[in-house]
Amino acid sequence: MMDKLEKFIHENRQQFDSEVPDLSIWSNIQEKLDEKPAPRVRWIRRLRVAAAVLALLFAGGAMGVYWSSSQNNVTALADVSPEYAEMQQYYDQQIQSKLAQLASYNQADAVVTDIDELDEIYRELQEELKNTPAGNREQVVQAMIENYKAKIDILEQVLQKLQLLDSTSPKSAGNEVSI
Repeated sequence: MMDKLEKFIHENRQQFDSEVPDLSIWSNIQEKLDEKPAPRVRWIRRLRVAAAVLALLFAGGAMGVYWSSSQNNVTALADVSPEYAEMQQYYDQQIQSKLAQLASYNQADAVVTDIDELDEIYRELQEELKNTPAGNREQVVQAMIENYKAKIDILEQVLQKLQLLDSTSPKSAGNEVSI
């Protein structure tokens, strides 16, 4: 069947080519061939770039939050280093011991205002330590240690005066305390 159709077209080709297209048709075709296609907006590429920028911003923000929160957690000597933790524990133990001795003399109220003032200074130093960069903390740490030493010195001086008064005054059975 195809052979007959092909043969017919081949034999009658001249009759099929009798019509010539208008020149305007060819010029329209030529214009369309010369036109450059409008650049396609590549949304996928733009979305990828936007996603990468957002991912970088998120990662940077997360790192900033982590870094700032890890620095803000330092509020005590124990948070700075293990050596300072031992030192803080020692000083706290000494202060508690001396306060207990003062309580046995019924004179703990004598130093409460001084100790409260030093405690307030210590809280301010803790805030300062919290806001100080890691490389510059040594001065604040030394001030905190000096604060502990000042508390112990005050307590020792009061205890010495109380012991001196106790040894020079006649001892009554109710006031006798062994240290």
